[in-house]
Amino acid sequence: MQRALVVALLSLAVALLSLLTALFAAFAPDLPSETARASERATRARADEATLLDHMVLMQRYVEKAALASDAGNWPLTAFYAQKIDERAARVVDGGYVVDGIDMSAIAAEVANPRAAALAEAAASGDSARFRAAYETMVDGCNTCHRRAGYGLIQIQRPDAARYPSQAFGD
Repeated sequence: MQRALVVALLSLAVALLSLLTALFAAFAPDLPSETARASERATRARADEATLLDHMVLMQRYVEKAALASDAGNWPLTAFYAQKIDERAARVVDGGYVVDGIDMSAIAAEVANPRAAALAEAAASGDSARFRAAYETMVDGCNTCHRRAGYGLIQIQRPDAARYPSQAFGD
């Protein structure tokens, strides 16, 4: 009698295991293929690159406006834009951006971040000579970063004229 009970329990266990396997097979989510995973990685990389580009466009605009405000002697406005540059550089560092296998955030941490902080400090001081030196160092940092990231064709320079006719940069 005991043998019959063991056989019955084993049969029941096998039946339950078979039922669980069938239920899992019926309701398990489909695993993405390698092609689908590669496509998702590429989509994320393009989105990251687009976000990084947004940061760069804003940073360039702020760099130009900081120069124009300093040329006009408007130190509060200069400090405002220099602070925006510093904040944007920090976002690039914190973003963890890797484009085409190049760690853009690591380059920014080394090159852009300390220069942006120094620019913000120089702008806050209101010292024209100090700001000009920090500005030139910042622009050199932009170009260094671009070269190291494989985008050396993008070269930043100090603006030679106001390109914002809708904004006054003086006090």
